[in-house]
Amino acid sequence: MKSKKLYTKLLLAGSLVLTSTAFTSCDDFLTILPTDQIPEENFWQDKADLENVRAGAYQQLANGGQTEKILLWGEVRSDNLSVNDMSQTNLTYLQDAVLQPNLGMFDWSGFYTGINYCNLVMEQGEAMTKPGAEVDPSFTRSDYRAIRAEMTALRSLYYFYLVRAYRDVPYISSSIRTDEQATSSKPAAMPGVAILGDCIDSLEANIAFAPENYGSDAKNKGQFTKLSSHALLADMYLWRACMLKNFTAKGNSLYAQVNLKNKGMVNISDVRNVNEQGVEIDGYTTKDGQAINDTYCNNLANECLQKAIDHADWVINKIREEYDKDLAESSMATQEELSQPYPLYLNEKSGMSVTDMPYYYNFGQQNSRESVLELQYNGTNTFNSTVNNYMSQYSSGTLNAKKMAISANLIGSATSVAPDAGFGRTDFRLFETCNYFSKEAKKPISKFVVTTLSYRDITDLAASKGGATSLPFDAYRNPGDNSAHWPVYRLADIMLIKAEAIARTGTTDVAKLKEGFQLVNELFKRNNPALVGPNDPLAASTDEELINERVDSKYGHDDKGNFIKTAAELLVLTYRERQREFVCEGKRWFDLVRQAEASNDTKTTLGTYASVKSSVRTRLSDLWGFYIPIYSEELKVNGIEYGGSLYQNPVWDRYTKK
Repeated sequence: MKSKKLYTKLLLAGSLVLTSTAFTSCDDFLTILPTDQIPEENFWQDKADLENVRAGAYQQLANGGQTEKILLWGEVRSDNLSVNDMSQTNLTYLQDAVLQPNLGMFDWSGFYTGINYCNLVMEQGEAMTKPGAEVDPSFTRSDYRAIRAEMTALRSLYYFYLVRAYRDVPYISSSIRTDEQATSSKPAAMPGVAILGDCIDSLEANIAFAPENYGSDAKNKGQFTKLSSHALLADMYLWRACMLKNFTAKGNSLYAQVNLKNKGMVNISDVRNVNEQGVEIDGYTTKDGQAINDTYCNNLANECLQKAIDHADWVINKIREEYDKDLAESSMATQEELSQPYPLYLNEKSGMSVTDMPYYYNFGQQNSRESVLELQYNGTNTFNSTVNNYMSQYSSGTLNAKKMAISANLIGSATSVAPDAGFGRTDFRLFETCNYFSKEAKKPISKFVVTTLSYRDITDLAASKGGATSLPFDAYRNPGDNSAHWPVYRLADIMLIKAEAIARTGTTDVAKLKEGFQLVNELFKRNNPALVGPNDPLAASTDEELINERVDSKYGHDDKGNFIKTAAELLVLTYRERQREFVCEGKRWFDLVRQAEASNDTKTTLGTYASVKSSVRTRLSDLWGFYIPIYSEELKVNGIEYGGSLYQNPVWDRYTKK
C-alpha cells in the first residue's frame, strides 16, 4: 500500500518535472515521471488507483500553470488588454508581435503532461477491465467506457489549446512511462487540421458513453460530461472548418502529411505527389483517390460547419430542458423568463437598483445553469493564481491592476449608446469587465474578482455621479482569494459558436440568418436592459436616445418588411459580441486566428476585426505569425538541427538564437 501511495503522489506531481527552464534527457516533453524507480505492478490494483490519475489529468490543466498559458496565448496577444506593469517587457514584446522562442511562456510541456495522464488512464482502464482479466470487481467495462469518453474529451481539449496556439504539434495517443521512452521519443509535428480531425472522430465514437450526471454541480461542471463533450465538438468542428477553408492556398507545406476526413495520409510537401507506381501526378489525393483541392476542402468545411450547428443545438436544447424544469417548479417566473427564446439568466430589479444576475450566477456563485465546463478552484487547496497575478487583486478597499489592465479599445466609447466595438453606456459588461471609475489611467480588470454587481442608473452607467452609492460594485472576493473558476464553455459560447457557424456557411436562407442574428442579439439585449426598440410602445419620448434597432423584433428589415441582413454582416456582429462577452477568458486572440485561417487574409482580419498597431499588422502579414513559436529548449531536444523532427515556426525562426 505504501508503494501505491508513493506512486500516486509522484504521478500527480509529475508536472513539476516538466516546468523546469532547462531539459535533460528524461525531462523533455511528454513524460510524467521516471517510473523506472517504482514497480508499476504495485499500482493499478483497483478503481481508486485509476481515479487518482484521472483526477491528476484535470488538476494538471487547473493547477499546472496552464491557465496562465491560455491567457497569454489566447488573450494577452489581443486588443482586449494592455500591459499595466511596464517592467513586464516580455508581455510588451508579446503584444508588439515580437515573439522570442527562448521565453518560457512558449513551453508546451504542461499540456503534454496532461495528455499523458489521459493516455495513461485510457490504456490502464482498458487493461484493468479486459474480459476475463478484471482486477477489481467494482470496476466494470461499462465504468471504463464512461471514463474513456471523459478522458477522450479532456485529451482533445488539451490538443485543441495546442492547435489554436501552435497550429502543428506532435500528436501522441499512447502514454510514455519510462526514461527510455522519453529519451528516444522524437515525434514530428502533425498538421493541426489533422489533429482536430482525429480528436473529433475519437470523441464522436465515444460520446454515447459520456456521463451525464456525476451527482454534484461541482463535478458536473468541472468534469467532462455529455453536455460539455458536445460543446467541445461544436467548437472543434467550427475551427476545423476554418482551417479547411482556402486550404490549398495556405502554407500547409511546412510539414509532410495531413489527414483529411480520416481517408488516409495526404502528401502536402513541396515536391509533387506520386501514385503507387511512383509516377508523378498533378496535385494531391487521399489514399482512396479523392483529389485534395479547394472544392473538396470547402465542401468538407461546410460539413463541419453543419456539425458545429448540430452540436451547439444539442447543448442549447439540453440547457433549455433544465431551464424549463426550473420554471415549471417556480411560482415566481416572470413573463419575460417564460417567453424568452433562449435559457438565459435575466437581470433582476429591486427598488431603485438592478442586480446583474447573469454575472452573479456565472462568475460570483459559479457552476451555474449556464455553465457547461469550468475549471474548479476553492481558494483553500486549489488556487487560480492567474487572476491575481495578471488581472487584479482587491485589497484595502481598492481594486488594484496587476500585470494587465483593460484596453482603451474596449472602453473608449463608453459614453455612447451601443457602439460597434467595445462597451456602450448601457452595457453591464462595462463594469463586469473593469472598474471604469478608477482614478488610474489604466483601468483595473474587475472580472473574476468582483462577485456581485448592481446599478442604480442603467441608462448611463458611465456617468460619474459622485458618491459611493453611484458605484456599481457590491462585493469582491476576499483579498488573496484565488477561488475564481476558469470558464471553458458556457451558454454564451455555444450561442455564439452557432451564430458564427451559420454566418460562415454564407447562407442566404432568411430563416437561418434571422436565427443567427437572434442568437447574438439576445445576449446583447440581456446585457443592455435599458435599451428599447424603435417600435416599443412603452418607450417614452425621454428614452429616444436609448432606442436601438438590435433589441427590436424587426431588426434587419427594410421599410417593406424584407430581411436585408447578410451572412457577412452576421459574422462581423458575432465577432464584436464575442469580444464584449469573453474578455479575459483566453479566447479573443484565438478568435482572430480562426478568422485568419478562414479567410487566409491576415491584413483584413486585423484591420476589420481588431484594433492593433500598424507595426503589428506588418509583422503578422504571414498566417504563421498568428501562431506562437516552439520553445527553443524543446528544439534542443527534438529540433531538426539537433537530430530530431521539429521545425520552428518560420515567422519566428529569425528570433531563434543559433
